[in-house]
Amino acid sequence: MPSFGFSAFLKLLSLTDRRQLSELRKRLAPSDGGYDFHRGFRLLANRYLSRGETLADLLAEADGFANPAEARSARAALEYLSEWRVDFPGELMAFEPRTFESPDGRFKVRFTPDFGINIAGQTVAVHIWKTLRPDLDARMTYAAMSLFPPAFAGHANAPDDLAVLSVLNGRLYRLSDVPDHSLLASRVVAALDARLEELGGGRPPAPPPATISP
Repeated sequence: MPSFGFSAFLKLLSLTDRRQLSELRKRLAPSDGGYDFHRGFRLLANRYLSRGETLADLLAEADGFANPAEARSARAALEYLSEWRVDFPGELMAFEPRTFESPDGRFKVRFTPDFGINIAGQTVAVHIWKTLRPDLDARMTYAAMSLFPPAFAGHANAPDDLAVLSVLNGRLYRLSDVPDHSLLASRVVAALDARLEELGGGRPPAPPPATISP
């Protein structure tokens, strides 16, 4: 069963149909996993926003990344976050990730908040987007977030709202800022389930029946 991190899922939904099909084929092919270009930045962002480590120390650490392009990207994103905090100085906090599984059991998506923040009295779980291509599709972003309020409901320390912060265009996509996108979300999920079925991404095999020893 393909399992998507939230940024990977947003990327998938922002692709054209042809490229989305190609991406799903890659997901279904055997793989040992690839290099995550953004992982180093996410760890630094978490330490900056959730642990209160100094920006200067984290920028110096980013500069030490072996991949120069990754170092430049991480530095620029960290500097943007420091500027963003001037406009959004609310209390910071942390929220646990939550996972959505499609009704047909053909894929999973994990929403991992990079940080939480209090904005005008509401606690918001925020996932950071910093993927350069494709351009983030706003409608699909809201639809994807709409899958997760039920996953947070009933848990202690659940956020009041969910959001995606793009460090590329400076936009904060808050789920509460738009009308209900849950119907679109259900259609997106059904379409992906159907496409994965066509590609041979079947449901996980049912466990064998239990045997009772005489």
